Amino acid sequence: MVPVFRKSDPRPSPARSAALLAAALLLAACTSGGRSGAGSATTAPAAAPAPARPLEVTVRTTARGPERGFNAKQAAKRAAPGIQRFVDRYLTAAFVDAAGGDKGWDGLLAMFDPPVRAAARKQLDALSLGAAAPTVTAVQPGRASASAAVLYGGQPVAATVQVAFDGTATTAKGSGPVHLRSVLQLLWTRGGWRIAAFDSRTGAGS
Repeated sequence: MVPVFRKSDPRPSPARSAALLAAALLLAACTSGGRSGAGSATTAPAAAPAPARPLEVTVRTTARGPERGFNAKQAAKRAAPGIQRFVDRYLTAAFVDAAGGDKGWDGLLAMFDPPVRAAARKQLDALSLGAAAPTVTAVQPGRASASAAVLYGGQPVAATVQVAFDGTATTAKGSGPVHLRSVLQLLWTRGGWRIAAFDSRTGAGS
């Protein structure tokens, strides 16, 4: 069966607190949504694998900036492709390409800001397939969506992104649903978006 994973809520680095607070306030003002906890796993008898389908992420983006005459609609439109690529990369590394457990987690952990990478490594079960990856032979993506609130200060500074992913994990004993519900606090760096804090749950519950 598909194991039930854990929930994680590490604290952000003190050096990032101001930007994360701004992003959190932006989330409260601009987005809404909930997180779903992990429930009991369910399995079904093994069946012929379904045709592979690509991961498709639907993104809704809003923006806010301090300057006078800030065009929030245009800024959100500019930010959306980058947020979509980031979430696509995250879900691919955490679930789709993680099946089998042979590739390790370096690609996923590289998406985290250096101060929180150690915490992320300890909480992989709450962020991805985690310890269950070696027993999963394939992950079939289902619904994948993100709601992002981006804070501008001349350029993107921070973002609060709510991510929801539903898929089907196949193991030698059968298949069952797997879910991710996360709130990711992102910071813009020279290397692009990085996760500076997170509140994440994975599991087989809806």
